Amino acid sequence: MLTAVGAASIAAIASLVGVTLGALLEPWKLNAARRAKLRNDRADRCGRFIEAAARARQHLISLNVSHRQHKLAGAEADRVAGYEDDYYTARAEVRSLLGLLVMSGPDELVSAAKNVRKQDMNLHHVRHEVDEGAKFDRLRLPPLVQTAVAALDRAIEEFALVARKHTA
Repeated sequence: MLTAVGAASIAAIASLVGVTLGALLEPWKLNAARRAKLRNDRADRCGRFIEAAARARQHLISLNVSHRQHKLAGAEADRVAGYEDDYYTARAEVRSLLGLLVMSGPDELVSAAKNVRKQDMNLHHVRHEVDEGAKFDRLRLPPLVQTAVAALDRAIEEFALVARKHTA
């Protein structure tokens, strides 16, 4: 009889300890789940930001090539409107994702994202540059455009490195 009462007592104590530990650990489990969701959301936003910035970059290069082709080679500039629409769509996505990153942080990531946006604007300002010597060369970008493209590429890469640090 003592064995049955002893076993029941041990089971009751173990059950009470289990419930107490579960109640104490529940906030930690919820906090860990919240942090994991925040990391996943941040990783998704950073990935979309990089993709949108890369699309904007490509559309600006296409705009420059079409503009130079029209100005210097006399070709029709029929695709320019499409490139501009696509660029402004990608640019709007960059702006909205930047706002979300500003809202959720961290500051180092926001700073890197702002640098990408700044370099995109620098490329945007030189998108109508033409070739030196007034001769169209599809394979070579004008020096100002090439410099701006390289700066934007570096900014995107630096943003990706910072994003990896804050999402892994």
